[in-house]
Amino acid sequence: MPKRACTGLRGSPMQLLDDACLVRILTFLTPLPDRFNAARVCKRWQKLACDKRMWLRVEPDLKPAPNQFTTLQEAVIKARPGDTVLIAPGVTHVTPNILINKPLCLVGGGDSADDTLLLCPRGFDSALEFLANGRLANLKITAELGSCLLHRKGRLTVDSCALECVDHPLDHLSYPIMSTADDQPCPITNGQNEVSVIETRIEGGLRCVNTGDKLKLQQVRVLCGRAAYTFWFQVAKHVSEESPLVYCKA
Repeated sequence: MPKRACTGLRGSPMQLLDDACLVRILTFLTPLPDRFNAARVCKRWQKLACDKRMWLRVEPDLKPAPNQFTTLQEAVIKARPGDTVLIAPGVTHVTPNILINKPLCLVGGGDSADDTLLLCPRGFDSALEFLANGRLANLKITAELGSCLLHRKGRLTVDSCALECVDHPLDHLSYPIMSTADDQPCPITNGQNEVSVIETRIEGGLRCVNTGDKLKLQQVRVLCGRAAYTFWFQVAKHVSEESPLVYCKA
């Protein structure tokens, strides 16, 4: 296999290694900050540092292995800060109040968000609780009663997901997104607390997001489809100029 030239490592013995060997070496680095720093060496290393072979995998039928888990709870506990967790589609993953207190990225393995379901059963406050930076992509999260996501600290990005609160007589207790964070810099994440929602379908609950007095709903866009509403918005520190609510028809 031909090697890609890296200006910063030209002539280095490291460049004689093939991609598979380099990926194996990179797996021994902590995702943050070591693997992140390695990705800045050159374009080849940048690509290999994000290789899916280093992702943690969650699937009920997987055999135990260092990067393979049968439940999301196990994967979150074993994950290192900065890890990406790939969640298998086609099965229901029960996620009662899973606490995420380190930077993680959770990704659904299906073709669409509906293929990978995280379910919060009744009796629990939320499916996922965030105390650190996080990113969710291509996932469907359903709460039978309570919140899909509970945001306490950090920067949370929800991208191309589906959040659903099941219809219930106690709908006033249900919110797809609940944020209790304040507007002060977070010492854990070294930044402001905020939630960014990108092209995400939201259904059910009293309203799509509930915030405290410090963070405000901003930059809202809604795509009105026949079956559901797709949202783009941000929950962040209050700004003086209010952003208008923009509706678009599908």
